[in-house]
Amino acid sequence: MFISFQKPNESIEKNIKSFMVKFSLIIIHLFYGFFQALYILYINDKPKNKYIRNWSKRLLSILKIHLEINQDLNKLLSSKHFLIVSNHISWIDIFLINSISPISFLSKGDVARWPVIGKLTKCANTIYIKRGNKKSLTTASNQIEKKLNEMDSIFFFPEGFATDGSKLLPFKSNFFQTAINCNTNILPLAIRYTSDGKFTPAPSYAGDISLAQSMLTLIRIKNLKAQISVLPIISSKDNRKVIANKAHQRIYKALRIT
Repeated sequence: MFISFQKPNESIEKNIKSFMVKFSLIIIHLFYGFFQALYILYINDKPKNKYIRNWSKRLLSILKIHLEINQDLNKLLSSKHFLIVSNHISWIDIFLINSISPISFLSKGDVARWPVIGKLTKCANTIYIKRGNKKSLTTASNQIEKKLNEMDSIFFFPEGFATDGSKLLPFKSNFFQTAINCNTNILPLAIRYTSDGKFTPAPSYAGDISLAQSMLTLIRIKNLKAQISVLPIISSKDNRKVIANKAHQRIYKALRIT
């Protein structure tokens, strides 16, 4: 009696191997970043920014995320400073920007407690805020204004929450006041993810999606492209609600949401 064994499907084997390689590289890269972060917390900005940029580029490379941008953002930010705003989809959003030009972000306080990622955001001079806490809001506003007055750019997500990228939530106008107070213009960006040329929500960690789930989805998806659109600058010579509305309209139009 002969028992025949069917060879595993080569395509499945290839996918499993690719997944495991990607997963292993990400874990190694995250822990490498964690231990390096302990060091770069204590060095000056120039070598720190070089490290953050290179680490972020490597992360995108491991995840095989192809980044497209319509302008030279690094050149723009090296000559001027802005309050930068965009829609928010994924934890990857921050590393897209940092792979081009490392800047300080405003982030929810929970991120500081994320395993490994929390330490990485801390070393990038992230400003943390506790939602619903007025004292935290005031402290964050003061920190943003300090950065802007020092001619540094600051990045925040005015939606307040991540989405899957298929919609744009109303913008909260509070932090736009910092740009008015510091006479700093606003630079809106639109972030969009596609796979095989079509919109994909894969990178999202909106709602109940955990960081781990989002990471596994990113590992599995193929031909992922991140598109950043640098939009026309908005003057801070207006009230915060008008400025927030202008930024929302420009980003909404750039995202081509239907």
